Amino acid sequence: MILTAWVQHTCMQALQIFTGRFQMRNSRRIPVVTLILLGLNTLGLLYEFIVGQNRAIYAYGMYEGALQHGAYLRMIVSAFLHFGFYHFASNMICLVIYGFSLENQIGSVKYAVIYAAGILGSALLINFSGGYGIHAGASGAIWGLMTATLVFSIKNNLNPSYALRGIIINLIYSFSAGVSWQGHIGGGIAGLAAALILFQGGRLNGWRIER
Repeated sequence: MILTAWVQHTCMQALQIFTGRFQMRNSRRIPVVTLILLGLNTLGLLYEFIVGQNRAIYAYGMYEGALQHGAYLRMIVSAFLHFGFYHFASNMICLVIYGFSLENQIGSVKYAVIYAAGILGSALLINFSGGYGIHAGASGAIWGLMTATLVFSIKNNLNPSYALRGIIINLIYSFSAGVSWQGHIGGGIAGLAAALILFQGGRLNGWRIER
């Protein structure tokens, strides 16, 4: 789960992006991938409501050694399940904040690759060092978006403090009791690596800063 207190700050940053402080070509296009991801996460919540949260998490949550047991589906499905509505809502708010802006900036294909990398990186670290718990949630993928936002900011000579502060605060929070630090860090590392590969070549076409 992404630290909810940070949502208030990121909402203000997001408002600055959408009200024109940062502008780019094709800024009105619909963030299709983010909307699809919101829908899939909502379906995951409905599934938990229908069959029961515990049953859903135990059936598809990620755990250490899952891949060795052939439970490959858990890598993906676990990223769309949550431990209750509060967990779901806080992650979806952050998905909207980071997802809408980043997808608009880099395009849907690169954005989808980064999100998928976050899911896989999160699941892999859990698989090899997840401890005795069971893990679920979109946080790992969102961590991938956070680190990719940092790379994008640096590549385009933007102030990286927005992304960097979010990463630092949530990194500290990740080691709180009951929080999947493996999922967060795994997703963050994978998103960072994917962004470094995808953003090669410096500034992205169509991006400009209004001063």
